[in-house]
Amino acid sequence: MKLENIKIVDILQDGRGVGRAENKIVFVEKAIYGEVLDCIVTEEKKNYLEAKKLQTKKQSPYYQQPPCPYFNECGGCSIMNLDYQTQLNLKKKLIESSIYKALKINIKDLEIIPSKNLRYRNKIRLKVSEDGDLSYNKKYSNELVKITDCLLVREEISKELLKIQEKIKEIYKKYGTCIVEVTLRTDTENILVNLAIKEDNWQIKEFIKDIFKDTGYSVNIMGKITENLLGKKSLTYKILGKKIKISANDFYQVNDYQIENLYNLAKKFLGQGKRILDLYCGSATSSIAINGDNIVGVEINKNAIKDAKINAQENKLKSYKFISKDAKFITSNFIKSEKIDAIVVDPPRAGLNKNLIKQISNTRIKEVVYISCDPQTLARDINRFSNQGYKLEKIKALDMFPQTMHVESVVLMSRK
Repeated sequence: MKLENIKIVDILQDGRGVGRAENKIVFVEKAIYGEVLDCIVTEEKKNYLEAKKLQTKKQSPYYQQPPCPYFNECGGCSIMNLDYQTQLNLKKKLIESSIYKALKINIKDLEIIPSKNLRYRNKIRLKVSEDGDLSYNKKYSNELVKITDCLLVREEISKELLKIQEKIKEIYKKYGTCIVEVTLRTDTENILVNLAIKEDNWQIKEFIKDIFKDTGYSVNIMGKITENLLGKKSLTYKILGKKIKISANDFYQVNDYQIENLYNLAKKFLGQGKRILDLYCGSATSSIAINGDNIVGVEINKNAIKDAKINAQENKLKSYKFISKDAKFITSNFIKSEKIDAIVVDPPRAGLNKNLIKQISNTRIKEVVYISCDPQTLARDINRFSNQGYKLEKIKALDMFPQTMHVESVVLMSRK
């Protein structure tokens, strides 16, 4: 079924355009926010239609020529074809509408902190094709598109991509399809190369060591375990005057130009002189950057806890404790015994487990700072906290992921 003159009034997080036709919402692949188009319906659901764009009838006033030659195929960016102010406006709208749907609260004039919008990422994760090509997934597909550069990644990684590609090709020439994924990270001085290896191919370790030995990179192979083959086992970042060690698998914010803004904002929301509990603390990046000292961290990953303790020692912290346990370990007695004043959470994109929210509320902790990379799960969790007696006090956004529909938010909730 063909639909004509559909106006695109919004963009989903995966980049599909949102329009309306025949009293149904229609989601259109490769649509541009603000344009009027014709499309063909590919699937009809009860409450919405899925479609593919046929042609543009009226160009979007927000359109810009995307600078990346892979944009039309690659799924890495979804809104590079929109001017940057429009990108920010769409992200504000996404947060505001998510909060309204969940809590029926109208947020007016939500502030969003802009970012350098190209060459901001300190990390990229690439697939490897059957031919050994470094690739991203295509838009709306598991198929791969070969790339030789990514305009989102820092120059320190970008200038090494072709050299790394050559090394992967050498490995594939000798051993076939043995590497699933390549993750590259930088602290601006060093390059960390993480190679995710198929489990039956660990015999290639010596070959990898040999071909990478003169590159100066730190190289890890990753499977059931992580093994350092060459160079340093970790990178070192500086945030707000603190040195943070990040190992191969440790979580670290990807946008170097926003990270201090992010933690300064959380710091401002919390105020001074408090002892904080950092759930999902990882290697203690958040808690050390936000509070400096007087922190307790809980993290299920034992290796991350080891790094957290090293980071505390390196920064000469005097009052800290890091515990390798699941977050559900938290109880009222623990909060009281550790004299916790506030909780900081920076969970994965899926947000917090509803039972954990109940546990946190049962401790009757007065303040919760929630750092989120997904407005919809954030709004859901704020609503769950609200049902447990908490009030949304402050919210502010940061554009941590320019050229995509992802956005970071920092929220302060207090007990009523």
